[in-house]
Amino acid sequence: MRQKVTVLFLAFLFAACSHKSEPRQFFGEDLTILKGARLVDGMGTPARYNVNIILKDDRIKAILDAKEPLPTRTKVFELEGKTIMPTLMSSHVHLGMTNGVQSGSREINEVNDLRQLYKFAKYGVGTVLSLGTDLDVIYNIRANSQKTDSTLPLVLTAGRGFGVPGGAPPAAMGIDQVYRPKNVAEARKQVRELAAKKPNVIKIWVDDFDHSMKKKMEPQIYQAIIQEAHTNKIPVVAHVYYLEDAKLLAQAGVDAFGHSIRDQPVDMELMSLMKLHNIAYIPTLSLDEAGFVFAEKPAWMKEDFFRGALDPGIEDWLNKTYKSKASSREDLKMAMKNVMTLYKSGIVVGLGTDSGANLQRIQGFSEHRELQLLVEAGLTPAEAIRVATVNNANILGIAKDYAGIAEGMKANLLILDGDPTEDITNTQKIHSVFINGKLIERR
Repeated sequence: MRQKVTVLFLAFLFAACSHKSEPRQFFGEDLTILKGARLVDGMGTPARYNVNIILKDDRIKAILDAKEPLPTRTKVFELEGKTIMPTLMSSHVHLGMTNGVQSGSREINEVNDLRQLYKFAKYGVGTVLSLGTDLDVIYNIRANSQKTDSTLPLVLTAGRGFGVPGGAPPAAMGIDQVYRPKNVAEARKQVRELAAKKPNVIKIWVDDFDHSMKKKMEPQIYQAIIQEAHTNKIPVVAHVYYLEDAKLLAQAGVDAFGHSIRDQPVDMELMSLMKLHNIAYIPTLSLDEAGFVFAEKPAWMKEDFFRGALDPGIEDWLNKTYKSKASSREDLKMAMKNVMTLYKSGIVVGLGTDSGANLQRIQGFSEHRELQLLVEAGLTPAEAIRVATVNNANILGIAKDYAGIAEGMKANLLILDGDPTEDITNTQKIHSVFINGKLIERR
C-alpha cells in the first residue's frame, strides 16, 4: 500500500512539474505587458519580485515569473524597480459636494462629479462609494463607470440618504437632498422609492453630530429603514458616533458602520453583535484628523502630492479661514484605539474617508492619508493595503472582479516608485495608474 502511494505521488509530482514547465500560449491577441515589477497583490501574501503582468482589455490575463516566455504582439511597459499594487478603494466619499471654495448640494452636477472622479483616478483611487448625498445624475455616471472601456473609477452610490427632520445631516453643510422621514410609514415608502433606482447601499444618519443637533434618528425609524432595505436586498450603512447607538443598530441588523465609535472604547457586547450580524467597520480616521490638523501646518501641507489635490482657492482657505475643532483630536485618539481593537477581534475593517463632504476633506489625498493613519493606529502596511483593497471589495460586494491582483480580476492597478509594504507613504510615489487596463493621463 505504501509503495503504491509513493508511486502515485511521484507520478503526480512529475506531471505537475511537466505542466509547470510548459510555456503559456497567447495566440493572436493584442496584449499589454507590465514588465519586471514587484507585485503587492493586496491579499496580504508576500511580495513577488520581477513579475510580468499580462493585460487583455480590462482584465488581468496572466501573472508570469520572469523566466516564463512572454507573448508577442504586445505593448510593453518596462517597470523594473517599480511596485504594482491594486488601486485603492474608498467606501465612504461624497461626490460633487465641493467646487473650489463652494460647497453644498447646489454644486452637484455631472461635470463636477466627473471632474472629481478623474482626480480620484489620478491619485490611484479606482473605486468609490458615494454615501448618501447624490442627485439622480449619479446613476448615469455609475452606468458609464461600469463599462469595460471606462477610464473612470468604479462608482457605487447610496443615492439619497436618510436623515432626521431638524437633525442630521446638518442643513448648514448644504445637504438638503436627503430623505427625512417623519414616521415609520413614510420611511418605508421612501426606501421603496429609492430602491426602484437600485442604489448599491442605503445610508442613514443616526447620531446628533456630537450633541450639535437637537435630536437623533428614532430607533423605530432606522429599524423600518433597515427592514425595508433588506426586503429589497440592499445593505445599510450608518453614520454613527456613539457606542450606544452602534449597539442598537447592530441589533437592528445594520450592515456597516460608516464612521468610528468615538465617545468611548468599544466593548465585548458590540464586538459580539458585529460578529453575529457580520457588520463591517469603516473608521474614517482622516475625517477626525482634518478637524484639527491644518491649524498645525504639518510638513506634508507643503508637498506637491497634497497641494496637487487642492481645488483652486482651498490652500488660501486652509491658511486663512479654516477653524480647528478641539474635540477632533480626542475623537481621533479614540477612533484609532477602537479600530485596532475591532481589527484584532476579527471584524472586517474597510477604508473610507468622507472626502468631499466639506472643504477640508481633500479627495485623493485623504485616501492615502487614511492608510498612514491606519498604520499609525497599529496595522502593518500590508494589512492597511488589504483593508483599502481586498477588504473593501468584500464590503462593497465586488470581490468577484476586484479582490486584489490575480488572473481574471479587473486591471485596476497602481504603479509606484517605492515599496509601500516597507513605508506606507510610498503609495504617494505614483508612477502611473491603470483603470480597466488603460493608462490614465495624470497631468
